[in-house]
Amino acid sequence: MKKILTLQDLTQSSWGERFHDTFGANLQAAFLHGNCLYEGFDAIHESWQVSLILKSDKPSELQNSHKLAREMAKDNLKFGYFFTEDFLQTKQNDYPLEFLHISQKNAPLFGNAPLAGFTPNADALRAECKHELVNRKLHLLREFSRIQAGITPMDFFIEFHEELLPILHGIAYLQSSVYPQNRVEIYQKFPAFEVQEPPLDYKQNVERADQFFAALNQLIQSL
Repeated sequence: MKKILTLQDLTQSSWGERFHDTFGANLQAAFLHGNCLYEGFDAIHESWQVSLILKSDKPSELQNSHKLAREMAKDNLKFGYFFTEDFLQTKQNDYPLEFLHISQKNAPLFGNAPLAGFTPNADALRAECKHELVNRKLHLLREFSRIQAGITPMDFFIEFHEELLPILHGIAYLQSSVYPQNRVEIYQKFPAFEVQEPPLDYKQNVERADQFFAALNQLIQSL
């Protein structure tokens, strides 16, 4: 079976009906979200992520997903998460950043768009963004140590950007109450994190990494 490579082909496919056929009345919505809806997604090498909203998320209600997951892989799809309406309603202050992304970037395959009209609590979103930045800093410091021992400087600087990008969307929303639509808007708000071709000189790469981490520390302190 040929992989599905475009969003239009996927939304016009029979997959919405197949999810309903598999999960029946338990299915409330099926939708795409995550990296597959952002710039840089490569459908040749990456999969479309489909999450479901169910009335019940008991494992016994999901047993038919095993066979379906094998069929999905042939078309370049994979399961994301299995939500319930109760989870989406009661956990909004626990996962404001993730819910913001889902509400702003999704493509329904069955049922209604998830989290329509969702507005995150500003204090909860700020706290999660700060927490995530601190966690990413620890991870990125570890990755920096691997330059010339598994990754190149360019690998590191690209990873630095990719790790921060989802959080920068949330911080940009905090600043303007508008969700960024592309990376250009992110670079305009956070120019210090724009990825450029690294210099050949090792010392200059270290100096640039210092600048990146200094900007990251400043951003953390601003929240």
